[in-house]
Amino acid sequence: MYRKGWRYYRDSTLLWVTFFIALAISGYALKNPVYWIMALCLWMIRIPYRNAFIFAHPFRRFNWIGETYLDFREVTFKSRDGLTLFGRFHPGRNQATILLLHGLGGTNSNMLIYAEFLANAGYGVFMIDLRAHGSSDGDTSTFGLREADDVAGAVDYLLSRVDVNGARIGALGISLGAQAALRGALKTDKIRALVLEGLGPSVLADHGGRPRTLRRWINYPFNWLYYRIYEYMIRGRDTGVLEVIGRITPCPLLLIASGEKDIYFARLFFQAANEPRELWEVPTGEHGAAILRDSRMYIQRVVAFFDKALL
Repeated sequence: MYRKGWRYYRDSTLLWVTFFIALAISGYALKNPVYWIMALCLWMIRIPYRNAFIFAHPFRRFNWIGETYLDFREVTFKSRDGLTLFGRFHPGRNQATILLLHGLGGTNSNMLIYAEFLANAGYGVFMIDLRAHGSSDGDTSTFGLREADDVAGAVDYLLSRVDVNGARIGALGISLGAQAALRGALKTDKIRALVLEGLGPSVLADHGGRPRTLRRWINYPFNWLYYRIYEYMIRGRDTGVLEVIGRITPCPLLLIASGEKDIYFARLFFQAANEPRELWEVPTGEHGAAILRDSRMYIQRVVAFFDKALL
């Protein structure tokens, strides 16, 4: 059975300590207004701390899979840095295989809807639980920094199978999974096509330089503090998407952005990427859920992209 590591207890203790201190000072502020300044500062610090905690230590969900006609084989494999990870594999008809990577707080079963339409198109699919998620080892999610080892380990497993063509491996990632797929493609050249949906910033520089609007000026100190706290929790500092996305060339790239915020970042990343690259925007969708807005177009575009890149 999975057990939480010491970093989780350290970070959760600090989270609760800041909460109770802010609560106590707020009580003093009812009698002495001068304490409101201190209370406000503590609450403002706690917001990015809480967000960093959620990203570093996502809640684990039960790893069950709904009813499906696909015959999955449950497997365990090693990440490049030695963690034991869990996944479900379904072989394809064309020996091409797509690695499916879930978002923050999810499990491999969240990718079932993608697995089914890709399997219908003849592809093999490999849905995995990233570290600190589902049935995989690990107690800290690093938003792609160390998940790159998970992706590289999954590719190593696929290369060991006789029913997988090592020259026909692609990856589709949602949000956290998109970060993992991007960084994983820098660790192994066996990933020959990337579909990244909901790819977000991983460092402050990914927000596009100096703030140009009042809203971004207000958010700037919160974002700066969030990244500093998050780096402390995960014991590392990631390289920005804007810096690394151009390094995956000549791997074909399809960026999918759903909603205003995703579209803003996708345009920044698209400009930094090299050819071959594509960008599909779904203005009325939600983060990481473009398939729910227009499933027919989503399936057509993703399958056509993989067909062109891998077949």
